Amino acid sequence: MKRLAICINRRFESGKPSCAVRGSEALADAFEAAIAERGLDIQLMRLPCMGLCEVGPNVKEVGGDLWSEVSIADVDLILDAVMGHDSDE
Repeated sequence: MKRLAICINRRFESGKPSCAVRGSEALADAFEAAIAERGLDIQLMRLPCMGLCEVGPNVKEVGGDLWSEVSIADVDLILDAVMGHDSDE
């Protein structure tokens, strides 16, 4: 099974960027819906922080690529890229 991690961190300090403020929770929902709709063997993990708040929302294939500034328009592109990677399993 392939795994994707998405940061859903919300920083509460005034003026500080965060993935959640930039829509990562809705993005995670969109990934889950697309994974289910396409019947993909991908587990989506919602993480509290990847340490890259300045360039979020961030999505990381576990053991693979990292995408920053991700939008809902990128969901299918990222899923296609993940499914195109060879698996060691």
